[in-house]
Amino acid sequence: MKIKINTNISSQYKEIALTINAPEMTEEIKKLVDYVSKIGTVPSQIVANKDNEIYFIDLEKIVCFFSEDKYNYIRTQDDVYRLKYKLYEIEEIFFGSDFIRISRSCIININQVKCFDTSILGAIIVKLNDNTQEKVSKRNVPQIMKMLKERGNIQ
Repeated sequence: MKIKINTNISSQYKEIALTINAPEMTEEIKKLVDYVSKIGTVPSQIVANKDNEIYFIDLEKIVCFFSEDKYNYIRTQDDVYRLKYKLYEIEEIFFGSDFIRISRSCIININQVKCFDTSILGAIIVKLNDNTQEKVSKRNVPQIMKMLKERGNIQ
C-alpha cells in the first residue's frame, strides 16, 4: 500500500487533526489508526523500586518484565527492580507498543532482542541484549511469528 502524506503547518490551526482518505477500510488502515491513536498514551517511564528506593525507569532501557517467586520485576541492562504492577496490567498499559508477552511470566521489549533462535522444532528461544535468554511458551509462538511477519522479518 502506497501512502501519500500531506502536512499543513500553520498557526491558524488550534489542534492537530489527521484525516485518512481511502477507497475502502483495510487492515493496514485499521492498524494505522490504532497506532496513531496510541501516540502520547504510552508513558515514557515506569516506577519501580530497589532496596527501599524508588526509581523512574526509561522504557527503552527495559529488557523485560518478569515474574519470580510471586513478585514482578523489571530487568534492564544494568540491574533488576521490583515492580508494583501485575504482568497483565503491564500488558494492558503497553498494548500495541514494543512490549510483547512471550510466556505467562515474561514480557519482552522487542528493541532489546538480539535474536530469535528457532532451531528447536516448534519452539522459540529469545536471546536478549543483556545476554540472557527466555523461552517463548508454545501458546505464544503463533503471536511471535505473526509479529515477525508484520515487521517483515520472515516469510
